[in-house]
Amino acid sequence: MSRIYAVTFEKVSVSAVQDLVQIVGTTGVMCKIKEVTVADVDATAPATNMQLALRCRLLPATVTNGSGGSTPTPQPLDQGDAAATFTALANNTTKATTSGTASIIREDGANIYTGYSYQFPNPPTVKPGTSFVFELITTPAATVTLSGSVIVEEEG
Repeated sequence: MSRIYAVTFEKVSVSAVQDLVQIVGTTGVMCKIKEVTVADVDATAPATNMQLALRCRLLPATVTNGSGGSTPTPQPLDQGDAAATFTALANNTTKATTSGTASIIREDGANIYTGYSYQFPNPPTVKPGTSFVFELITTPAATVTLSGSVIVEEEG
């Protein structure tokens, strides 16, 4: 039976490239990435020409987790579900790396006003010992306040 979790970050001041969310696979569990979102939540609107360059990658083999951010607790969408067994990291300014060849599964962008939301028609799978990273790949033109999420289906 699968369980679905939301991994979120809220009102984070962002002024540099970073891993917005990293999902770390764990033994005995397969995770499928269902959706990624990010949006500007500044009280004052940012410049209209500001763009977000975004990328989703799968990191195989030996993964070195990113650092400098937080470790949010995945929240079950069904309150009857148990705690998630995978690990989540958010807003790491030192980005995750792999000894293997990373697979870019989506590279995209959005205007800061519209935000970004993408549901994977064929959800990528995060196996034990691998990671999924949803990342901001260019420095914003000015510091912005972002919130976002990754929806993860856990099987096993």
